[in-house]
Amino acid sequence: MNNNSQKNQTMLYLASDELMQTHLTCTKISNRNKDEFTFSIRVFCYVEKNNSYAKSVPLYLILGLNKQGVGMSLAVDLVNIPNVCPMQLKKIIEHLQKSPALLLIVCQQLDKIASSSSIEEAVQAKLAKHFFIENAPKGITSFTTNRQANELYWLMQKNQMISDMDSFKLDGEGGHIAFTVQIGFKHDFIMQCYEVDCMMHMFNEDEKLGYYFELYLDQENYHHQLLYETLPDQFMDNKTFLNQVLEEMKKRNEEQYDDYLQDLIEKFTASI
Repeated sequence: MNNNSQKNQTMLYLASDELMQTHLTCTKISNRNKDEFTFSIRVFCYVEKNNSYAKSVPLYLILGLNKQGVGMSLAVDLVNIPNVCPMQLKKIIEHLQKSPALLLIVCQQLDKIASSSSIEEAVQAKLAKHFFIENAPKGITSFTTNRQANELYWLMQKNQMISDMDSFKLDGEGGHIAFTVQIGFKHDFIMQCYEVDCMMHMFNEDEKLGYYFELYLDQENYHHQLLYETLPDQFMDNKTFLNQVLEEMKKRNEEQYDDYLQDLIEKFTASI
């Protein structure tokens, strides 16, 4: 029973940008506890679906700061994240508690309360802020990019792998379609996220379909190099992506390129 439970545990990764920085949002919750200022902290994470896909999920922390400046509480809302790996969650929470981003957004909320409330509540907000700053972990968490992180993940947003897919266009050189894809590399409990703007070109090459990808990346960057090397083949192996492109091709209705387009569609369909 215990072994099965461990096998079914959800692996959770804290989302960061390319520079390994975490982005948080903070909202004040009213009337939750009359003795506390209560805030909902939202941060995005990724749940590992299988060896190459991860799905975006929000993680909510409920932070309570005593109005007399004598304590604070922290609760984690796991409604959207079933059976999460406890050690993974512990690392994420400890990391967030050290985050300068958390300190900044909570202090901003307390400053807002202090400047727009009654004299009594303004004093309470200042006491809570003083306690929060005094008890925040010392120092700024520093990050380095682990160059060994070369396992590429497709990051799903609202169950979609591709975002901002443009309409399929035709010109004298063939067809092309622009789109954006989210890719991640995992580092222990952090998912380093990259948003990649791409363009797929295709054309008739004798009796075959010719194609190539433009990826708008910096080849001086280690992970960008990996994306250049691996993404084109991964796109062509991904049936979901190929069928999305095919649907966009079928939507076109241009008399000028009708025969050419139909030939492209037939060859592209055969290649899927």
